[in-house]
Amino acid sequence: MPSWLFSLPALADFALLVLRLVIGLMFAMSGFFKLTNPERRQKMRASLQKAGVPIALTPILSSVELVGGVLVVLGLLTTVGALALLAVGLGALLTTGIPKAEGQGVHKLENVLYAPEAILAAGLLVLLAMGAGGWSVDALLR
Repeated sequence: MPSWLFSLPALADFALLVLRLVIGLMFAMSGFFKLTNPERRQKMRASLQKAGVPIALTPILSSVELVGGVLVVLGLLTTVGALALLAVGLGALLTTGIPKAEGQGVHKLENVLYAPEAILAAGLLVLLAMGAGGWSVDALLR
């Protein structure tokens, strides 16, 4: 069988770049707007408070999103950035994503897996396992 049926290694660096840009920009923009937009900051505080998380963590979590997102976009210290974002994302999944998911058993699991936090966590795990790829600052520093 042709090898291209199983994977396309020539696309690996491009695919990792796209993954880094999508995830990194999403987190960086989210963190930036939570730090600079009072409405977004208040919305996050309300979410944290509802989940029983101290609202004093708002600027810290927002900063982690911003800095981690920039690191992932640049492909600079990608493992550090991805790990920090994974921690924030899993925290959000545990405190808001899972409790908001409707249904029982497999139906609840299906709704949890549809949560953006679950999808982002999967992408961040890929970056942790594969690294930033060849089109990154990490690759230049090796």
